[in-house]
Amino acid sequence: MSEKPETELATSHLAVIAALVHGDRWLSADACAVYLGLRPTKKGEPNRRGFLERVACKPDFPKPLVIGEERTWKKSEVDEWAEDQRRASRAA
Repeated sequence: MSEKPETELATSHLAVIAALVHGDRWLSADACAVYLGLRPTKKGEPNRRGFLERVACKPDFPKPLVIGEERTWKKSEVDEWAEDQRRASRAA
C-alpha cells in the first residue's frame, strides 16, 4: 500500500477540519446509499454494494475522504451532485 504524499494528506486533514468547523457531515457508503434512495438489499440492509458499483464510481461523483480503509463523502458535495443530476434529468 503506497503512502499519500505529505501535501495530499495535509489537504485531506484540512478538508475534514473545514467541514467540521462549517458544520458539514460525512456520510459512509451505507449512509450515501440510503440518502440517495437506493433500494435496500433483500435482507433490508442499505445497498452499499450498489452505491459503490453504480454511483460512487461515476467520474462526476464527489471523491471520498479515505481514512484507513473507510471511505466517507462530504454531505454537502453529495447534495450538490444529486441536485446536478436532478437538473440534468429535468432538462433531458
